[in-house]
Amino acid sequence: MITPNKGLLMVTGAGAAMLAGNVTKRALDAGWKAATSDEPPDKPESLGISWKEALLWTALSAVIVGIAELTARRGVALGWRQLTGRRPPV
Repeated sequence: MITPNKGLLMVTGAGAAMLAGNVTKRALDAGWKAATSDEPPDKPESLGISWKEALLWTALSAVIVGIAELTARRGVALGWRQLTGRRPPV
């Protein structure tokens, strides 16, 4: 059963993770363009993209966006603990 507190924490954490993911994705796109002078691959599965480029982009974006989302969710949990004095509901 989801309590109101747990629901609030889930929604806040998801929102923070989405925002962090979007901001990080934009930064990754800009970084890729600066480093390679090309647009990042929008469809790495396309046969017009080399394997090297597709694998590099996929690995890089997955790791960095995943770290950003995890950091955002942990930040929300830390904020919860600071505001309430208790661990977030599990």
